Amino acid sequence: MTLTFARDLDSKRYLLRPRGSDPLHVRRGAPDGRPLPEGCKPRFVIAADAGGASPLAVVVRKGDRRLAVLTPDHELVAELGLPPRKKRWRRLYEIHLPDGTVLHGREGTVPSLLLCLLLLPLALLYLVGLAMSDMPAADFSAPLRTAWKRQGAVFGRVAMTESVRGRFRVRGDGLDHRVAYAQAVAKYWKG
Repeated sequence: MTLTFARDLDSKRYLLRPRGSDPLHVRRGAPDGRPLPEGCKPRFVIAADAGGASPLAVVVRKGDRRLAVLTPDHELVAELGLPPRKKRWRRLYEIHLPDGTVLHGREGTVPSLLLCLLLLPLALLYLVGLAMSDMPAADFSAPLRTAWKRQGAVFGRVAMTESVRGRFRVRGDGLDHRVAYAQAVAKYWKG
């Protein structure tokens, strides 16, 4: 399954577009008419419709830099650990599954870092060309992938990957799709 993360600029809503199915809508706050468990601060809801009437997952703030992914019936699906706000060289994202499995996702796999080093001279030429012209530069970032793997499995199977273009690939047996949706939104969510 491949997820493509896109933002609808007109209404400040986010969309997830799974290949071969209808887009999923992401809304701020809690689902309408559904109370949250005690002590949970609503973050966002992933729903099949734009109104949020049929939510797939509810994501709530559990603590500092921690999010909990809940079913509409408030059962815990996973817990997401976000990196610190201060930018580091290789950010670490974590997914804690209820069975005790921990998936780590570091920005920048070895092949993507090597590709970045190979493309660096071309990128510098591009930046020099932009400096000499009047064209505005887009947000420039390194061409890196992120791969979520089980803790300690350096060469093990990947549960989820994100490509340079923001496409998420999830193995059929690797991870609950609701968790993948929530991680795709949580990584880029501003607000």
